[in-house]
Amino acid sequence: MTTKRILVVDNEPDELESYTGILERQGFEVHRTTSGAQAIALYKREDFDLSLLDLKIPDMDGLEVLAALREYDSSAAVIIFTAHGTKETVVEALRLGACEFIEKPADTETLIATVHRVLARGNGAAVRGNLRSMSLPSIVQINCTEHHQARLRIKRQGQEGSVFFADGEVVHAVLDSRVGEEVVYELLTWENGDFELEMGVSPPEQTINTSWSGLLLEGMRHMDERAAGLEELDAPQRQQDHKEIGKMTTRKRSEVLDEILSNLLSTSADIEGAIVVSNEGLVMASNLPRGADATRFGASAAALLGLSKRTTPTLGRGDFTQGLVQGANGNVIIVGAGDRAVFVGLTPKDANLGMVFLEARDTADAVAGAL
Repeated sequence: MTTKRILVVDNEPDELESYTGILERQGFEVHRTTSGAQAIALYKREDFDLSLLDLKIPDMDGLEVLAALREYDSSAAVIIFTAHGTKETVVEALRLGACEFIEKPADTETLIATVHRVLARGNGAAVRGNLRSMSLPSIVQINCTEHHQARLRIKRQGQEGSVFFADGEVVHAVLDSRVGEEVVYELLTWENGDFELEMGVSPPEQTINTSWSGLLLEGMRHMDERAAGLEELDAPQRQQDHKEIGKMTTRKRSEVLDEILSNLLSTSADIEGAIVVSNEGLVMASNLPRGADATRFGASAAALLGLSKRTTPTLGRGDFTQGLVQGANGNVIIVGAGDRAVFVGLTPKDANLGMVFLEARDTADAVAGAL
């Protein structure tokens, strides 16, 4: 039997040596490197059955390495180490074709089992990971925007739920004896759990008719109400909290965000479009020029935000707060809006950028307050 050949790319020499030793003791031929550029060169020169890739490597963005491997070999099987990457990075890795996600530091049993499983099936029709590294909203958005037909299975503490995708929507969900939208709302509260995404699986029935974005927004509202514990707010001090929270739960968050964007566009002479995007790429509200694809815009904005958050500290510029991307026809202003979302504004190329940044920052503060 031909010895399987594995490429391991990791920025930590100690972990690189450890993973290499584990795999070599399993009988694999292992090549290793801490360099993204060298990894690409090795892959093009050698014949590898599998690559294990850390997204945080010193000489280039790990996503660039993943993209290069998949561009050179569309069937390349790549396992991603997720400890250093943000959820935005993991989402983009899934879009680029990663087939499994392992949290670092990886224990021996998990590493060996994952490698054997991926080699057995190749870069097949299933993707595995954990909700700690990729949230359910991210998985929903990717499958719906890409119009995948698929089944997502999530296991946690002896429970198993399934979500089915078809024709760009979530069409069915089941958990124990429950089916439909309420299952999705319950699964959205799971912050931990192993998932498996199987492509090409048809839904057995349709129990959900709400749009996928509507499901996620309503799910967020459910989580807010649960976290607030409205039914338990009895103390005098908490009654005021109840009153304030009630304002938000009475008016759906999307309505509040839409109002914020409308007010901005009606008063600004330089901002011609705006959008609020969750850190994972979900469009929470938008007011864009005719013809603009809000969903694609949201995914791109989340990817840009993730890259900005990773690079500004590395360059010694502190935490990311605000950024500008300029094209031939205008600018895209990206402004952080708290931990949950980002506000993005579009301007023509002759806009007053000084005024735009002030308006964008004020709007971001309003968005953060609404979340």
